[in-house]
Amino acid sequence: MVEDTAPSQSVSQGVALSNPDAILGVRASMFDRMHDEQTSTDWLLGPAAYGDNTFARAGQQRHRGLNENDNRSGIGTGAYDEIYNLINDANVLVSGIEEGAFSNPDVADKLEAEGLFMRALAMHHATRIFGYDPDGQGGVVDPNSGPGQGFDSGIQIKTTPTLDLENAEDTPRSTVSEVYGQITSDLEDAIDLYQNLPSDVKESSPFFPSEAAAQALMARVKLYQRDWSAADTRAQNALDLASSAFGSGLAEPDSGSVRSIFDERSGNPEAIFTIQTNPQAGESPGTNDALSSYTSIFFGAQLPTQDLIDLYEPGDARLAGWYDPCFDEDSGSPFSGCDQINDNGFELKKWASERDPSQFADNHPHLRVAEMVLIQAEARLNQSGVSEAISRLNDLRRQRNASTLNASNFDPSSALQEILDERRRELVAEGHRFFDQKRLGRDIRKVQGIDDIQFRDRAILDDYPDGELLTDDSLSGNPGY
Repeated sequence: MVEDTAPSQSVSQGVALSNPDAILGVRASMFDRMHDEQTSTDWLLGPAAYGDNTFARAGQQRHRGLNENDNRSGIGTGAYDEIYNLINDANVLVSGIEEGAFSNPDVADKLEAEGLFMRALAMHHATRIFGYDPDGQGGVVDPNSGPGQGFDSGIQIKTTPTLDLENAEDTPRSTVSEVYGQITSDLEDAIDLYQNLPSDVKESSPFFPSEAAAQALMARVKLYQRDWSAADTRAQNALDLASSAFGSGLAEPDSGSVRSIFDERSGNPEAIFTIQTNPQAGESPGTNDALSSYTSIFFGAQLPTQDLIDLYEPGDARLAGWYDPCFDEDSGSPFSGCDQINDNGFELKKWASERDPSQFADNHPHLRVAEMVLIQAEARLNQSGVSEAISRLNDLRRQRNASTLNASNFDPSSALQEILDERRRELVAEGHRFFDQKRLGRDIRKVQGIDDIQFRDRAILDDYPDGELLTDDSLSGNPGY
């Protein structure tokens, strides 16, 4: 990720405060933590498996526990350590760089902005795993019965670097509202820093955080907060900035262009923020744990459900662009039993390690143009009504060669359902499906004869890690565990 640093991906944070190479090593470490299985495969594919978008074929166990509701702790407990290690790296960049460490102070400001963005990204992911989501009125969307009723704890807010065990402090969990306050503050600060950087220091690549990325993440956060006007405005800011900085826009309406969004050989036409994965640097989670080994190479474990495939119209560019008959490029032979999950025996090709299938190394787009359009459609439904929402949805559908929707055929409830269906079609295996149902207070839909997860079920929130509860007396666990 960063050239000419010594060391390149790990460094004692105690020496990082004044040494430029060491500071850049912490920066590299922060990004490299996004290559771990829990912060790549579980983050992006887990919500599809926990919902109704993917399911394991016979004989395959990867994410089957999520498919079948067997996991006691859902999709996030395993990621806790990696998330907070990432946050600690970010904290070094935010508040640990000594004045004068860089001859150009603008470089230090840029690194601080990157730390603020990554801390906000990690905190948002963690709080939507371990807490309920904002209700738009200063509270949370919690069940009206069961152990979670009235529960509003989020996660621990840590904003100063822990450089050694001696200065580690017990930190109680903050409320969801307080966590979102920290997230939005971090993003506002990052945006201010980016806006004041000179043009020769501003980020010109979607492989690193930028003002466009900070505006896009703010749009997502505001969607979760039900601040519809802000979500719409921030999404437009992100679209404008991504267009001017990276040339990003909706892909052309053909299957090849749509597939190129996830093909590292051709570049992502919709990129806003992407975690780059270098196969030569060993950055992939590897054979057993990478996204491509779960979906299209080697194991072919998690396949698209018929329930998902049925949402696409014939001719939709996504159907041809993101799905192919099951085939294991590693062995050179088809996978068996795929037609038990969907009638055509399709596998999902978003993650296919095109540069070198044997390396299982995909880039991971975390923020892209289509998500911003979908955020605007949902925000406009809640601000301006059905007509504006369907019009914005059609902007995306035209670029996917899908039919134009007639707003007169929808009321607010059916329009919201159409937006959620479009999010399934567009954002499958990009980290959204489970959380889209959860943030709206809905039961989690399941397939293949598995019972839905009721919103009042404890499984809506992951179990807070036992190790944290045992070592930090200020912490309390999640309800029902």
